[in-house]
Amino acid sequence: MWCKAGGTATFTAKSINPRLSLIAALDTLGNVYYSLTQCNTESDVMMMFMKYLIRQLDQENVTWREKTIFLFDGAAYHTSEEMKEYFRKMEVQVIFSGPYSYSAAPIEHLFAGLKRGELNPEHQPTGKRYVF
Repeated sequence: MWCKAGGTATFTAKSINPRLSLIAALDTLGNVYYSLTQCNTESDVMMMFMKYLIRQLDQENVTWREKTIFLFDGAAYHTSEEMKEYFRKMEVQVIFSGPYSYSAAPIEHLFAGLKRGELNPEHQPTGKRYVF
C-alpha cells in the first residue's frame, strides 16, 4: 500500500481467512465421499471429483450404476453441457433438484452440521442459513 516517506507499508490489522471448498457425496447407507479444495468449484473441478468418485464406486461394487441416481442442485457446474455429456459418457443417472430446494437434498443436512460444528469453532458466517 502507499504510505508516507519513512512509514511502514505493512498492513497487519487485516485477518486473512482461508478459502476451503467441500465437494461431497452421500449415499443411502450414510457413507460420505468428499474432497476439500482451495479453489472455486467449477465444471473441471466437479468433473475431477466425479471421476474419482466413480472410480471408488467401481472398486466397491461393479453393479452400483444399476441402483444409483445422483441428485444435484442447479449450480452451473452441475448443469453445464460439459457435465451432462460426462454423465452420459459415464452412464450415470442424474436428477437436478428445483431452485432453492435445500431441504430436499440430504447432503445439505451434512453441510449444515459441518458448518455448525468443529470445522467452524468461531462460528464465522458460512453462506446459506439452514435451520433444522
